Amino acid sequence: MNKFLLTAFTLLLMCFVPAFGQGVSFSPVSDVSALQRAVRQQSEATQTLSSLFVQEKYLDMLQDVLVSNGRFMYKKENSVRWEYTDPIRYTILIHDGKFTIDNDGKISEFSTQSNPMFREINKMIVTAIRGDFVGSPDFSPTYFENEEQVMARLVPASAQVRSMIEHIEIYFQKSDMQVVKVLFAEPGGDYTAIRFTNNLVNREIPDSEFLH
Repeated sequence: MNKFLLTAFTLLLMCFVPAFGQGVSFSPVSDVSALQRAVRQQSEATQTLSSLFVQEKYLDMLQDVLVSNGRFMYKKENSVRWEYTDPIRYTILIHDGKFTIDNDGKISEFSTQSNPMFREINKMIVTAIRGDFVGSPDFSPTYFENEEQVMARLVPASAQVRSMIEHIEIYFQKSDMQVVKVLFAEPGGDYTAIRFTNNLVNREIPDSEFLH
């Protein structure tokens, strides 16, 4: 894994708070088919999404939590902008088959099609945000719920992906089925958490936001 890929993937893992770890009780979903239909409908209806985020990285070897802030944008079908503004300036762009890293003005660009690992990272990001994992052969899902949220727990089918990501947890608010949290759990117990705020759905986002 080259240094650019390692850096990008490390930052992407710094994106996502598990309700299981905070004493919030979840139970298995009773009607999985109804939930899958709701998730699919919401995924199809979401054309754009933008938000601010506060990001927390939990490492078993450290007592302190690593906190970052930034903004996020998504545009259907496959355009993503992760922009970190504090404490570092670092932007990851996915658009038109390209994976671009802007490290405080230093630009690195990769093809998501020619690099298998970038392709897998791209797939995981878009799946987590769009919630279009229903029926996907890339993940084995189980579903849980409480009074306010439903959670899809996805285990990657690829052994290569599981060596970096043990599972993904995607949390939806029941009131509107919008994704409100995503968890990437790493082997060994470390995980990364993000909280989205100021969510704007289906507002116009120009393609220029996904270009460096």
